[in-house]
Amino acid sequence: NVDVNGKPTIVDPDTNRPIYIGDGIIPQVERFASKYAFAKLTIDVFNTVLAQMNQKATHPTDNKYVFICNERMWNLLQETLGDYLAKFKTVGTYLFSKQANGYVQVGATFQTYEFAGNQISFKVDRTFSREYGFSKAYCLCLDLTADATTNEPPI
Repeated sequence: NVDVNGKPTIVDPDTNRPIYIGDGIIPQVERFASKYAFAKLTIDVFNTVLAQMNQKATHPTDNKYVFICNERMWNLLQETLGDYLAKFKTVGTYLFSKQANGYVQVGATFQTYEFAGNQISFKVDRTFSREYGFSKAYCLCLDLTADATTNEPPI
């Protein structure tokens, strides 16, 4: 909906703001993204994704990535990271604590994973569940590392 000068042909009648129409973020990212399919989510999958993202990043460390995922992927992330902690027999207070009322709270919600100086944060978004279904895990990994010299936003 843009003219030869790159200006939108549609404007909001109330505010006179331009309205650009496009494919949306998912199709735009999919055109340029690397795709990675897995049969079972493991820590090795996270490390592989980090390695692929680092190949495209400006620096090999200090990067911040985000996994925007459907609900199935969110649940797999929680299970995988819980198993990871249990495997290495970490300090139990990560997974349980005694409350003031004497009850024990068990479990954890994992929101980030860090490896080799790079960090992945996890966000669940029902939009992906509606778009891709609930039966298969799906996520989009974006580089959110701001440009250090110009402080340009990553997207």
